[in-house]
Amino acid sequence: MSLVGAKGVDISYANGNINLSKVKDAGYSYVMIRCGYGSDIRSQDDAQFESNVSKAEALGMPWGVYLYSYATNVSEAQSEVEHVKRLLKGKKPTMPIALDVEDTAWYQKHGCYNRSALSAIVSTFIQGIKSAGYYPMLYTGYYEIRDYLTADVVNSCDIWLAEWSRYPDYAKDNLGMWQYGGETNLIESNSIPGVGVIDKDKCYKDYPTIIKNGGFNGWAKGSGGGSSEEGRKIYIDISMPYLAKTGYINTGEEVKTVQLLLNAMKYGNLTVDGFFGSATDEAVKKFQKSRKLDQDGIVGKDTWRFLLK
Repeated sequence: MSLVGAKGVDISYANGNINLSKVKDAGYSYVMIRCGYGSDIRSQDDAQFESNVSKAEALGMPWGVYLYSYATNVSEAQSEVEHVKRLLKGKKPTMPIALDVEDTAWYQKHGCYNRSALSAIVSTFIQGIKSAGYYPMLYTGYYEIRDYLTADVVNSCDIWLAEWSRYPDYAKDNLGMWQYGGETNLIESNSIPGVGVIDKDKCYKDYPTIIKNGGFNGWAKGSGGGSSEEGRKIYIDISMPYLAKTGYINTGEEVKTVQLLLNAMKYGNLTVDGFFGSATDEAVKKFQKSRKLDQDGIVGKDTWRFLLK
């Protein structure tokens, strides 16, 4: 089963002795597990990490890890790489290995909440994880991506966007996951019955196939079967964002979905490139006219509804 469009959760010691079986039964297909925080110090390992990994594997749930970062320089970032490597020794996750960069107050206190310093820290971790043979990912917020990280660092790995909203503001091709809710959830309930309040995520790539076929995370290359693009499909759910040439999201997988649908219904002969340019704008307006909708070129809820009929 492909994870493209699938929902999952991320957990830590804060979730206690979590019942992952209830998480899976509620329709959440994968789990990202906190392995610890900061430098390679055993007292900073997550107290529930080993238990959570065992539960996920027993249920056949794809799992990955994240480390909550406190690195304020490249030396500390390298120690965080060693922290992850120690905890993953002998394990073979099928989801990415993420650095959690979110503690604004900590970075400000230590003078590293600026584009140069934060980029160096993240780059050190990403490159260290890659060199160790793992599939890296960066968990962070939209404003960190926009204002505090260089483009080359952002583009060097997949992004796990932390943004509790109705749609993600970051929509480039390396958007791998989106944490759309936690204590606040604008899309669905913030909890799972029998589990409680929990962080919820959506996946945009079929990571188990990509990771196994790529030979990452301890897997033999090609062990995923098929192609690394296996399972990529058009997916639609209630969180589809507003799209338009200007003023709304205009790049990403959702734009590709619109282009594919318009082509299939003969409203254009669009290049499926994920860019909402003039040709896509014209095709959307033509489609809207045929459905007696406002011809504003905005793919909002009514246009989505007619497209999906």
